[in-house]
Amino acid sequence: MISKPIFALLTDFGLKDPYVGQMKAVLASGAPGCGFLDISHEVQPQGIHQAGFFLAASYSYLPGSTICLAVVDPGVGTKRRILCLEKQDRTVLAPDNGLLSLLLLEPGENRIFDASPGLREEGHSKTFHGRDVFAPLALRLAALEAGQRRPGPEVSPESLVRLPLAADQGFGPRVRATVIHIDRFGNCVLDLGAGPWSPRLYPGKQLELSVPQKGSTIRVVETYALIPDKEAGLLLGSQGYFELACNQSSCAERLGLAIGDRIAFTIKPD
Repeated sequence: MISKPIFALLTDFGLKDPYVGQMKAVLASGAPGCGFLDISHEVQPQGIHQAGFFLAASYSYLPGSTICLAVVDPGVGTKRRILCLEKQDRTVLAPDNGLLSLLLLEPGENRIFDASPGLREEGHSKTFHGRDVFAPLALRLAALEAGQRRPGPEVSPESLVRLPLAADQGFGPRVRATVIHIDRFGNCVLDLGAGPWSPRLYPGKQLELSVPQKGSTIRVVETYALIPDKEAGLLLGSQGYFELACNQSSCAERLGLAIGDRIAFTIKPD
């Protein structure tokens, strides 16, 4: 019997269907008394970029030794790999579809293992690996100490599927970024992490948008209240990523942006 591990779940399953409950039932049956942390189950269907943001922004807050099951998996049932990442004394299981892209850029050593070779092919659904593959694998790993959870051969981070990210372009004055999340306030989170971008996007800096509103100038600010009425601003949000926002209104509506849209701007010289 496994002693009371903590499982963190991140899915695009929603809460209307029984999918999350069935995953938890498998985990609780194999590890009675285990703890659950629900990062989110409202990722947009097949929303790999958004899921990657939720994971990267939340990972360092998880208790030590937590096992995270990140199941946003459009390729479920195919030959895509299932990966096991050990980082910062925590473990995450995820499909090899780019979901780990942002987390790999966060501080800390990345040790990645291919869990696919040891997985049983028979006796499970081809359309619900969260319940039939990820959950049993998580139970196997829970029996091991953090740092020793190696369900298959180690693989190079360079071999993983990667999403195109803003950091890939370098750090010149012209910046292209992707909207990876829109929160309930209409703030548009971009794939611009604090670590590499804060030295370039500091308060007071002016940016000239070319997409979506060519020629518009916005300013980098510290708080929402500093954004002028009927304008948009850029600021570092609480999740460690820069976001386009408006003061007490939806920036997504004002700029006509949706998750997955690209934006582009030029950082003006001081």
